[in-house]
Amino acid sequence: MGRKPTSHKLVKECIYTALMLLMEKQDYEKITITDITRRAGVSRMAYYRVYQSKDDIIKTHMADVFDQIIDQAKKQEFSTEEEFFICFFSTVQQNTPLFINALKANLLEFMWRKMKEYGIALFTAFYQPTADAVFLNYRVCFFTGGFLHITKEWLETGMKESVETMAQISCCIAETVKEGHSKVNFVTNYPQM
Repeated sequence: MGRKPTSHKLVKECIYTALMLLMEKQDYEKITITDITRRAGVSRMAYYRVYQSKDDIIKTHMADVFDQIIDQAKKQEFSTEEEFFICFFSTVQQNTPLFINALKANLLEFMWRKMKEYGIALFTAFYQPTADAVFLNYRVCFFTGGFLHITKEWLETGMKESVETMAQISCCIAETVKEGHSKVNFVTNYPQM
């Protein structure tokens, strides 16, 4: 009984690694379950015990990464936005193949939904808004949509900016979303690179 979770975890990791390696050489759409199971060295039955589809592989690992970010946020009790953004961009950097491949697989909508899920909790914790729930929902949509596209742009342009620079850029932009701040001078607040 104690071995089952360990063996499922190993099978999941083998399948995930196989998909990441296959995506380095093939288009996502052309990769089959058979390709994945052969590369992973597992049976189709083992595959379907842990995943429902190819998308499920990426979505499961993406959800795990977002859970990891939230766990770190809870443990470290960030006192500033910059600390959170550094945590976020460091985690993205550590999981670059996953994020790049999620973009290749056209799972941007899934990424946005995951960010929005966590965004409400994070936004409320950082900004402690007094607005009603509907207004808060739209503010979180605005914030997470922009934040997702900043992350996407960073990944697609080769992550040339440092984690710290990305955190500073995000803090500068986040200033405009805060309650009570209607204007920010982007020229003077933009971090110098």
